[in-house]
Amino acid sequence: MDFPIQSLIDEEQAEAWVLNHFHPEGLYCPKCQASVSEARHFRKTATSGLQVYRCKHCHSIYNLYSGTVFAHTQFRPSQVVLLLRGVCQGVSSSQLARELEISRQTVLSIRRKLQASAEAIQPKDALPDAEVETDEMFQNAGEKGDKHGDPSDPPRHRGNKRRGHGTYDKDRPPIVGTKGRESLLLRLRLVHRTDALTLSAHVDQFTLPTAIVYTDGWRGYNRIQRTREIVFHKNGEWARDADGDGLYEVHTNTIEGVWTTVRNFLRPFRGVHKKFLSGYIAICEFAMNLKSVSVDFISKLVKSTYL
Repeated sequence: MDFPIQSLIDEEQAEAWVLNHFHPEGLYCPKCQASVSEARHFRKTATSGLQVYRCKHCHSIYNLYSGTVFAHTQFRPSQVVLLLRGVCQGVSSSQLARELEISRQTVLSIRRKLQASAEAIQPKDALPDAEVETDEMFQNAGEKGDKHGDPSDPPRHRGNKRRGHGTYDKDRPPIVGTKGRESLLLRLRLVHRTDALTLSAHVDQFTLPTAIVYTDGWRGYNRIQRTREIVFHKNGEWARDADGDGLYEVHTNTIEGVWTTVRNFLRPFRGVHKKFLSGYIAICEFAMNLKSVSVDFISKLVKSTYL
């Protein structure tokens, strides 16, 4: 159900929000970095209502969106705020387009740019936890939107029929996740397969050398260079008390619970092309780690330098 609220948002307040989140250090000329106080008011755009500035030093023309993924667009500030909100919350492009009264292709174009930025700024450091859980899920994601010679056998249909561990080439790209038990921080990455080389590289990057890693019995984890505790699902085991203290500490329930959130995040899109899936996963990771948007996150997300 659509619920348009754009007309309820004050444009001046939306513009102030955009200025604070896009340019936390203040607006300046993107060419010579002179402050906006050293620019003259050039004109005001009719559609977006933004003030356009001309730098007194280099004569460059810029506005509030310059240097961001929204540069050269005519969105009103309220539309920008709601677009960012929708992308971060996983609202479908079709619904956003209807509620904001812009084309779906325009929404999709902005979404792709924001997803590319999200991938670029995904944390690449190790989780600080002494204990972490690692698991993988397989998402049906073929070549949505691409033309195919055999319409009776689309990619997602082929992917849905395959059993066992999926691969990127078989239209069931794996997503590997690692979650810290104390920090509750999460690392999600799309991979092409779940072999030993891939999983070892993931664990090496996102866990401390001294960390205890809890996994299931999948053989792809056999070569990880960490202390490993295994819960054997195929034997009907879901948790185990390894040290006899009454606490069933050997499990992967925390990371497995993440997959419900990931699937719910992807569900409104009714299928995602596998070449764009990593961008959706990056946004989902930030949504789960941050809980609420911050100035630091938005200012990095909208920068065009990552594209």
